Order: sequence, then structure tokens, then C-alpha cells
Amino acid sequence: MKEMPPEYFFAKNLLEINGDNRAILLMCDFDGTLVPIQGDPGKCILLPEIRNQLAMIVHAGDSHVAILSGRSLADILKRVPMKGIYHAGSHGLEIAGPNIQYVHPKALVAKTIIDRIRRKVEKEIVHIEGILIEKKKFSFTLHYRMADKTDRAFVRKTFCKIISENSKKQNMAILKGKKVLELVPNVSWDKGKAALMIIKQLGETCLPIYIGDDVTDETAFKALSESGVTIRVGFSKKTAAQYYIRDQREILRILQYINEMVKCRDAKRSA
Repeated sequence: MKEMPPEYFFAKNLLEINGDNRAILLMCDFDGTLVPIQGDPGKCILLPEIRNQLAMIVHAGDSHVAILSGRSLADILKRVPMKGIYHAGSHGLEIAGPNIQYVHPKALVAKTIIDRIRRKVEKEIVHIEGILIEKKKFSFTLHYRMADKTDRAFVRKTFCKIISENSKKQNMAILKGKKVLELVPNVSWDKGKAALMIIKQLGETCLPIYIGDDVTDETAFKALSESGVTIRVGFSKKTAAQYYIRDQREILRILQYINEMVKCRDAKRSA
């Protein structure tokens, strides 16, 4: 973790950093970054203006886009159905894109156990209003944002208690997010490693720009701290990101800045 808090992001930051006009690789989280967080994740829809800006970056030539999400790969492919970009689901355990189709070899190890625990958790908290359990390919997420405040502590306690009682809990890990708990396979993999894999797959010198809002994005902020631009959605002193924007509503402006930078770069090259 760096010692100084992040700086507020301005367009000039990108113009100064990319003085050598490298190709751009924009990497974004989905929930809370490209779309506002919803109590029901099924209601998250990518706005046309956001999608258009992403498409402009992709079609700029040697610029690239990657979406790295905790959602399953199938889900994120459905919500961002764009050709020519990289999609990484399950926090990077699954990656699909130009010339890559990757699944972490150990991702299936804990699947049976995690599915069994999910059923137990569902049985214990099914009576609580505002609780949503999102089933994924390798994991499941417990959303309790819409639950009454008096029920949230019970839900968290129940979730952790059931896991602690499992004899094979060493095969699993708990990810904590914004009013969510997720049970995932305990493998040495995260969004940071997935981001580095995508960069390696490109096989060219590029400027990685990573934008995310949650704890799971910190691994990518750290992995790209020396080689890229990292931007957190929402200010926090406890982040490895170099910059921050105030909230998700500023994401459109950032994408517009990136497209302007790409246009300036192309103009210089053709001059």
C-alpha cells in the first residue's frame, strides 16, 4: 500500500503519463464502476452512452478494452456483449477474448463444497427479506444491501458460521465487498493476476488504465502500480490506486477523456 492518499483524477493526468503515445488498454470493473450498484444485481444495465464510449476506444485501432468482474463470465458476456474486447469473470478465474479462452485449473476443486454450503446458507436465511443469493459457476455471492439493518449482523454471522463448520474450509476463501459476502475457491489468483495475463496476451507495449471501486480491485491497483494508471471510484485513504473520482457518475467523463486522448494520439501519428 502506498503511503500517500490518491489524487483526484484530471484529464491532464493521462496526457502527461502517456507522452510517448502508447496503445491504451482500458480495464474496468463492472458493478459500481461501469454501472451503479443495485440491490438486485440483475437490474444492472450498461447505459448506451457508456457502451458507445467503450466501442469508440475498441475501434480506435490499437486500443483495447477489458472488463474484469466478480460476476460469472457468462453473465458479464451477456451484460457487455461487445466483440473484440476481453471479458474476465469470477474475479479473473475465467477469461475470454481475442485469442484467449482461460479457466483457472484449480477453479473446480471447491465447486461441489461451495454449492453444498450455498444450499445450507439458503436454508438458514430464506425467511429474511431483502436477502439475495447469486449463484455463479465457481462461487456464490450473498447480497444483503436490501435487508433490514437489524438482520444484517445475523446474516453475516450465519454465513461465516456455516463455512467454519465445514471440514474442507481450507479449499475456500471469503471475499468481502460492499454489503456482499462471496465464497470462492481458495486459489492464488485475483483480478491483478488476470490483468497481467491480459497484458501479456496482447504482446505489445501499452498503457494499462484500470478503474474499479471495490476491495477486489485493490489487487489490480497493486499489480499495475508501476506500469499503469489506477483509478478508484470513490475516495479512500486505504487504497493502492494512484487517483480517484468522486463516484460512478463520473465514469462517462473519464471514458470521454480517454477517447479524446486516443484521437490526439492518432492525429500526431498521421501528422
